[in-house]
Amino acid sequence: MGVVLQLLLAGGGMYIKVFNRGVIPLAYSIKKENKAGETNTYLDGIYLLFTYFTKPESMEALEVALKTDDDVIRSSSFKIRKRKY
Repeated sequence: MGVVLQLLLAGGGMYIKVFNRGVIPLAYSIKKENKAGETNTYLDGIYLLFTYFTKPESMEALEVALKTDDDVIRSSSFKIRKRKY
Protein backbone atom coordinates (compact mmCIF):
# COMPACT_ATOMS: atom_id res chain seq x y z
CA MET A 1 0.00 0.00 0.00
CA GLY A 2 3.03 2.27 0.24
CA VAL A 3 3.12 2.70 -3.56
CA VAL A 4 -0.53 3.74 -3.58
CA LEU A 5 0.08 6.34 -0.86
CA GLN A 6 3.08 7.71 -2.78
CA LEU A 7 0.98 7.99 -5.97
CA LEU A 8 -1.77 9.73 -4.04
CA LEU A 9 0.58 12.34 -2.56
CA ALA A 10 2.52 12.80 -5.84
CA GLY A 11 -0.73 13.46 -7.69
CA GLY A 12 -1.62 16.34 -5.38
CA GLY A 13 -3.87 14.29 -3.15
CA MET A 14 -4.42 14.47 0.58
CA TYR A 15 -4.63 11.34 2.74
CA ILE A 16 -7.28 11.58 5.45
CA LYS A 17 -7.81 8.26 7.28
CA VAL A 18 -8.13 4.47 7.07
CA PHE A 19 -11.04 2.62 8.64
CA ASN A 20 -10.15 -1.06 9.26
CA ARG A 21 -13.24 -3.27 9.47
CA GLY A 22 -11.11 -6.34 10.16
CA VAL A 23 -11.16 -9.84 8.68
CA ILE A 24 -14.53 -10.69 7.17
CA PRO A 25 -15.53 -13.87 5.28
CA LEU A 26 -16.16 -13.21 1.60
CA ALA A 27 -19.61 -13.88 0.13
CA TYR A 28 -17.93 -16.19 -2.40
CA SER A 29 -14.39 -17.43 -2.99
CA ILE A 30 -12.18 -15.29 -5.24
CA LYS A 31 -9.37 -16.68 -7.38
CA LYS A 32 -6.58 -14.26 -8.25
CA GLU A 33 -3.33 -14.80 -10.10
CA ASN A 34 -0.27 -13.08 -8.63
CA LYS A 35 2.74 -11.64 -10.49
CA ALA A 36 4.57 -14.99 -10.24
CA GLY A 37 1.74 -16.70 -12.14
CA GLU A 38 0.41 -18.66 -9.16
CA THR A 39 -3.34 -18.77 -8.57
CA ASN A 40 -4.59 -18.20 -5.03
CA THR A 41 -8.11 -18.78 -3.71
CA TYR A 42 -9.32 -16.36 -1.03
CA LEU A 43 -12.17 -17.18 1.37
CA ASP A 44 -11.88 -14.13 3.63
CA GLY A 45 -10.31 -10.69 3.43
CA ILE A 46 -9.37 -7.62 5.41
CA TYR A 47 -11.76 -4.80 4.59
CA LEU A 48 -10.24 -1.31 4.58
CA LEU A 49 -11.92 2.00 3.76
CA PHE A 50 -9.52 4.75 2.64
CA THR A 51 -10.72 8.34 2.74
CA TYR A 52 -8.73 10.81 0.68
CA PHE A 53 -8.98 13.84 -1.60
CA THR A 54 -7.26 13.88 -4.99
CA LYS A 55 -7.48 15.31 -8.47
CA PRO A 56 -9.61 13.34 -10.96
CA GLU A 57 -6.58 12.90 -13.25
CA SER A 58 -4.69 10.83 -10.66
CA MET A 59 -7.54 8.37 -10.04
CA GLU A 60 -6.61 6.16 -13.01
CA ALA A 61 -3.03 5.72 -11.78
CA LEU A 62 -4.30 4.83 -8.28
CA GLU A 63 -6.73 2.24 -9.64
CA VAL A 64 -4.03 0.62 -11.80
CA ALA A 65 -1.68 0.44 -8.80
CA LEU A 66 -4.40 -1.21 -6.69
CA LYS A 67 -5.25 -3.77 -9.40
CA THR A 68 -1.61 -4.79 -9.90
CA ASP A 69 -0.83 -5.05 -6.16
CA ASP A 70 -0.69 -8.71 -5.06
CA ASP A 71 -1.92 -7.78 -1.57
CA VAL A 72 -5.20 -6.36 -2.92
CA ILE A 73 -7.93 -8.86 -3.87
CA ARG A 74 -10.55 -6.35 -5.06
CA SER A 75 -10.91 -2.59 -4.95
CA SER A 76 -13.52 0.05 -5.71
CA SER A 77 -13.26 3.82 -6.02
CA PHE A 78 -16.15 6.20 -5.46
CA LYS A 79 -16.47 9.89 -6.13
CA ILE A 80 -18.35 11.70 -3.39
CA ARG A 81 -19.66 15.16 -4.15
CA LYS A 82 -20.65 17.80 -1.67
CA ARG A 83 -24.37 18.43 -1.48
CA LYS A 84 -25.66 21.87 -2.35
CA TYR A 85 -28.51 22.91 -0.10
